[in-house]
Amino acid sequence: MTLKTNHLIQVTLIYIIIGLSGFFTWKYFPQESEIITFLLADAVMTVVCFIFSLLKRNSSVYDAYWSVIPFYFILQLGYVYFDDLTVFHLITFFVVSLWSWRLTLNWVRSWSDFSHEDWRYVDLAQQTGAFYPIVNFLGIHFFPTLMVFGGMLPIFYMFNATLENGWFYHIGLLVSLIGIAFEFFADNQLAKFRKRPNPKTEDLLATGLWGRSRNPNYLGEILFWTGMYIVGLAYNAPMYITSIGALVMLCLFVFISIPMKEKRMMERRPSYMDYKKRVPMLFPKFSK
Repeated sequence: MTLKTNHLIQVTLIYIIIGLSGFFTWKYFPQESEIITFLLADAVMTVVCFIFSLLKRNSSVYDAYWSVIPFYFILQLGYVYFDDLTVFHLITFFVVSLWSWRLTLNWVRSWSDFSHEDWRYVDLAQQTGAFYPIVNFLGIHFFPTLMVFGGMLPIFYMFNATLENGWFYHIGLLVSLIGIAFEFFADNQLAKFRKRPNPKTEDLLATGLWGRSRNPNYLGEILFWTGMYIVGLAYNAPMYITSIGALVMLCLFVFISIPMKEKRMMERRPSYMDYKKRVPMLFPKFSK
């Protein structure tokens, strides 16, 4: 058994425990609102994940949470509302599952073992020093949990309303599927680039989608959650609530993730400055 296989088994067991903690919270600590019950379960699962991060001394234990938990939620929603499921619910579940499993499998492909920790977490630990445990829990674990939960709100709302606008529903699914396609091709191109023979530190991936957009994988993520928001609008979901997830996702990538990544790229690859001038940040330019 390779080290990676051994550690993947450990991660799988960790997430089974995380999922069970959420299930028992949902079952034995119900709230007046089903959404609040799910939020409480989500918070408990995050705390359990954080504990395992401390035990492993590696905050990247949380990395898979982003893509795994939405799939967990739709399984739970399917269980709770089994008798009321419609074809629209099932199609939405399929799209979320497609996004979840694709992103999770890409994480498995790119993850080495517990010796790896996301460079952003390492930088935060160095910058915050003694305050890192607080930053670790609130910034790396709990805030992303709230973001993903906000992105899931339109899907929760589907079970408390009827479909009012079929056009919005189909447009939302199309936008999400386009986002998944962007992520699929971008991640595959990046994985192939990383396995290139005789790699050099200064090399840049500037072909395929990466030659049209500097962050096609982030663009795909933004489109996926925007599509889910539009699906919520098809059910007359309140805009001021269900827009929170998609808006925060957009702000995260545009104002935090992309600037951090680009600063690191410019420090490590001098040619990135020219690439940055030629290629748009997010939306691809398909004509020269």
